[in-house]
Amino acid sequence: MPKNPEKQAPIRAIDIATASPDELAEQRKAVFRRLLGYILPYRSRLAWGIFFGILAGAVNGFLVLVIRVVLEVVDTSEKVAEAYYPFEGMPIFSDFAIRPPATDNPWTFVAAVCLSIPVLLLLRGIFHYLHAYCMLWINMKVLYRLRDESFSGLIQQSLSFFNKVKQGELIQTVANQTRTTADASSQLLSGIIQHPTGILAIVVMIALIDPLYTFGALVVFPICILPVVMVSRKVRKAGGREEKESEGLMVTLHESFSGIRLVKAHGREDYQSKRFNVGNKQITKFIIRWRKAMEISSPSVEIVASLGICVGLIYAWLTDVQPKDFMAVNLGLISLYPHAKALSRIQIQVQKCFVAALKVFAYIDAEPEVKDKADAAELKDCRGNIELDEVSFAYIEDRAALKSVSLRFEAGKRYALVGQSGSGKSTILSLMMRFYDTDSGAVKIDGHNIRDYTQSSLRDQIGLVSQDTFLFHDTIENNIRYGRLDANDEEVREAARLAHAEEFIVDQVNGYESVIGDKGCNLSGGQQQRLSIARAILRDAPILFLDEATSALDSESEKAIQKAIEELARGKTVIAIAHRLSTVLDSHEIVVMKDGGILDVAPHDVLLERCEEYQRLYRIQFAED
Repeated sequence: MPKNPEKQAPIRAIDIATASPDELAEQRKAVFRRLLGYILPYRSRLAWGIFFGILAGAVNGFLVLVIRVVLEVVDTSEKVAEAYYPFEGMPIFSDFAIRPPATDNPWTFVAAVCLSIPVLLLLRGIFHYLHAYCMLWINMKVLYRLRDESFSGLIQQSLSFFNKVKQGELIQTVANQTRTTADASSQLLSGIIQHPTGILAIVVMIALIDPLYTFGALVVFPICILPVVMVSRKVRKAGGREEKESEGLMVTLHESFSGIRLVKAHGREDYQSKRFNVGNKQITKFIIRWRKAMEISSPSVEIVASLGICVGLIYAWLTDVQPKDFMAVNLGLISLYPHAKALSRIQIQVQKCFVAALKVFAYIDAEPEVKDKADAAELKDCRGNIELDEVSFAYIEDRAALKSVSLRFEAGKRYALVGQSGSGKSTILSLMMRFYDTDSGAVKIDGHNIRDYTQSSLRDQIGLVSQDTFLFHDTIENNIRYGRLDANDEEVREAARLAHAEEFIVDQVNGYESVIGDKGCNLSGGQQQRLSIARAILRDAPILFLDEATSALDSESEKAIQKAIEELARGKTVIAIAHRLSTVLDSHEIVVMKDGGILDVAPHDVLLERCEEYQRLYRIQFAED
């Protein structure tokens, strides 16, 4: 794999429809310079593609010349021997005149000359195939790298990034816009190589036959650019709107399938279909607009170019051009138009490529809000002492989630965070895992600011079991092993036993190899939660976060899991978020929170005597008792 392209200035996303011409020109230049950096590492394959493309284009010129020879050879109104000298009168080829064969029978020679046309067509087909293969190979390599870098860049973003963007847009970018970028770039390269070469070869050959006729026919070719210039702006706008609407359509798809239980429960199938078709209709409209602009360029070019033939016809009438020259030149001119039409679409392909590549590179270059320091160290041999020193944080400006919070969690002890929803409990865990950086104050582990460590090494020291379980569409074994990828089969099974998950795993058709469906849909909520706990047990990190870890379990399973967690928690720092106080009464200390602040920190018995907020929570949950 070649190295990544040389680092260039970051590319930012802009609104294509409203951007100024100067801004568009600057961004277009940056995008295509960047895209070229993805192609150049494959320069050897590119060189072969160029070589075969040039050969394929050059054969077109020789076809014109051979057609003229064939026309002269098959003209039997004169003696066949004259066909042996088809280039007489053309000084540039006078030394290469075809000599008569040794035999008195000329038919072999005539057949050979006529067969030269299919031979050249075969050669052109071979060269075109090799050219197309080389360009496709480059296209696939560029596509792989674009998808790799765009996905890798997105997955490295902070949680705040995913809170702002729609997942459907990200899927659209990684899956579709990368392909549009790679396809358009390879088509551009192929067109820029092959079509100009074909035009040049044909023009040279027909100019050798009759320079004045050729000049008269080609004098209007520069005018062919005008239709392309006229439609390019419409294509850019329509292409930009199409991409935007495609993102919205992908968002609707993602939300509909991810929330299919909610859709079904509320009977909103028709409503979601209508939402989908609103975007679908818009996309169809912009695709039609884009295709109309693209397709109209071809007949426009043909109409303008046909004026060149008119000029040539008038010239032929005035100068009495020989039939064989007239036919050869006009066949050459006709063969020019496919190349001219293809070139006319290059500007349109440029616009399409620019719109897609701009979005792709903008995501690749997006900087995460939470980044490792240049000299960040690896966190090893973590003891599990955690401290929050005057920590303040807000998800939204002027709406603090935490206000000057100071807390200490000693290694090997169990702690619980309690309080009403929105009090800041989950925010504390998120800051400890450095999903977000504090606005002020510091979070410390073993006396050092967590910003001094790499994020990956920090999170390696933390096990997490959340009330929002997430399981992959994979086997039970692989879902548990996600906690520690190098775990062997026995360690996976031991974690399942400790989490009291093996009792239902062995009942599955394929046991640990059973595929559990999207998000574990083939399992009950309690079974999903036990797999999540088994994953955390396997991780065996010195710090354990429990966010309503037993919320989806029945009473019997909850007691079993509590015992497993007690076993797991030995020698570890355990911090649990709990809405049910019954699950945390035996914690060493309970932190009572309200409105982003700390009201009290003490064991259960002490809080029950002195903390009014804790008393209120306790009365609500144990009123009947």
